[in-house]
Amino acid sequence: MVSSRIFLLSLALSASALAGDAPSAPPARLTLEQAYDRALATDQSISLALQAVVQADLQPALALTRMTPRLNGSLSADHNGSGDTGFDFDRATGGRTRLSLSKPLLDPSVGPAYRAGLLAAQESRLDYRATVRETALGVASAYFEVLRQQALVAVNQESLRLAEAQKKLAQERLTVGEVIRTDVLTADVTLQRAKRTLVESENLLKLARTLLANTLNFDPSATFEVVEPPAYALPKESLPDLRARARRQRDDLQRLLSTMLRRGENLNQTRASYLPSVDASVSAGRNLNHRDSSTDGATDYSAGVSLSIPLYTGGERALNLKRDEAEITKATLDYEQAAKRSDEQVTAAWLETRTLEQNLVSLRAEVNSAEENYSLLQQQYRLGESKSLDVLQALTDLNTSRTELAVQLYQSQLAARQLAARTADFERVRVERAAALVRLAPPR
Repeated sequence: MVSSRIFLLSLALSASALAGDAPSAPPARLTLEQAYDRALATDQSISLALQAVVQADLQPALALTRMTPRLNGSLSADHNGSGDTGFDFDRATGGRTRLSLSKPLLDPSVGPAYRAGLLAAQESRLDYRATVRETALGVASAYFEVLRQQALVAVNQESLRLAEAQKKLAQERLTVGEVIRTDVLTADVTLQRAKRTLVESENLLKLARTLLANTLNFDPSATFEVVEPPAYALPKESLPDLRARARRQRDDLQRLLSTMLRRGENLNQTRASYLPSVDASVSAGRNLNHRDSSTDGATDYSAGVSLSIPLYTGGERALNLKRDEAEITKATLDYEQAAKRSDEQVTAAWLETRTLEQNLVSLRAEVNSAEENYSLLQQQYRLGESKSLDVLQALTDLNTSRTELAVQLYQSQLAARQLAARTADFERVRVERAAALVRLAPPR
């Protein structure tokens, strides 16, 4: 059973590696769901976590091998001679063959070692689940960064268009003598700043696309269009309920609980190793001796049962028990510390979603006001009722409001997913589907 599970896991790992060698041409329109699927099929960290599962599955089997029979064989030959005077020697040639079979009948340490191996395998599976979820969250972060930079490029393009229109208007009014040259020069300063900002945002967009392509194991120079995903619903539970759910569901916390149990089994294994053990053995051999003109042989066999009782170990037992007890204490403290950190992370993520939710309401109203203010001041400038500095300040305010709205709009979407990740609800279906490939068989 163990070997078959390892074989199936190896096949899954090979399939993942082959998927990584697939053609790296992305679709023309890449959705967030497609990005998730691509990452889960090709990401190296997931393949490494899967390999760790394969290795951890060996530990229960290794524990059981302590009770398997052992067969040993030996073969030896010798040649000797002796003489009293001259070169007249008595020569003798001998050979020995022997087979021995031993079988442990009772080893109290096997049970705890086997259970500790199962728990270690379970820990590797929880690590695998956490890796899948964190990889998906990393994909979402890279994906929304592309969307954010796209939105900022659009905002900066519109700001550049408005700055060009303002400079053109100032130039027209200068031509007819309605304004002085400082209006044109001030508008040109705003225009040049808008050009620089646009170039910077376009380059940041290229970088964000490259990082997303690398995350998904596409060619870095690949071109694709990302699609706006649907809004991510925020949980309706209260903050205390979310903290409690995170403690129940998070893979890292469950792993630390499993570690605590495994440390307990390690302590049981140490205690059991000092209990009596029983072994059975049987062996048979044949000796052949050839001396000058005669050959004789003898066959012998032996069988028996032995009881081994540790009586004195020089203090090793006490030191091993103290070591295991310290490991249990450390594992308990690690869990308590991680549980507090989980509460803090859930609280911070929950507060961020609430802050961004309120900010979006304010920013949308701010953008509407900034658009109206800029439109009114521009019309007044055409009629000579406002100053160029007022119009340019209104343009700067509009650009700032639109930029903040674009940034926080996608930040709120990512924050909602981060909150779900902190409670282990993020991409649950994908995580469960991936975990089904490496599900641990129940103890026999």
